[in-house]
Amino acid sequence: MTASPSVRRAVLVLLAAAALALPSAARANESAAGTKVDPGRAITSQLICPCSCGEVLSGCTCETGISLKGYVDRELKAGKDRKAIEASLVAKYGEVILGAPKAKGFNLVVWVAPFVATLLGFGIATIILSRWVRRKNALAFAPAGAAADTHPDSDPALAERRARAEAELRELKE
Repeated sequence: MTASPSVRRAVLVLLAAAALALPSAARANESAAGTKVDPGRAITSQLICPCSCGEVLSGCTCETGISLKGYVDRELKAGKDRKAIEASLVAKYGEVILGAPKAKGFNLVVWVAPFVATLLGFGIATIILSRWVRRKNALAFAPAGAAADTHPDSDPALAERRARAEAELRELKE
C-alpha cells in the first residue's frame, strides 16, 4: 500500500519538527541572554545524587548531596574542567550519576526511541483516519441501489432467520 501525498507531507512535517527540536533541547541548558552561571551549579544540575533520594544534585539536601556539591566546588577551584569532574564521578558511582545517558552506542536508543515512537504513532493515526474518511465518503457517495444491497434486511435468508428468532422469543414470553 502506498501512502497518499497528504500522508507523506504530514510525515515530512513531523520529521522536520523533530529535527528542529533536538538542537533547541540541547540549548535549553544554556543560560538566557548570555548571563554567567555558577559553574558548580551548572555541573551539579546535570547530575543525580547517588544515594536513595534520587534528587538532582544541585537541589539535594542529603549528606551525600552536600558532600558531592562540595567535591565539585573543590575540583573546580583546583582547575579541573567539567568533563574531568564528571569522569571522576562516573568512575566512582557509575553512569547512574549522570542525569541522562550519553548519546553513544546502545544508549542512543533512549534518545531516539521517543521521537520514533511519536512519529510512528502519528503515522498510524494518519493512516487510520484517512481510511475512515475514505470509507465514509465511499458510503456517502455510493449509488442508491448499492446501499440497499449492504443492508442486513436485504438478505432473504437472514430475514427468515430473524423472523423465526422473533417468533421463538414471543413463544418464550407467553
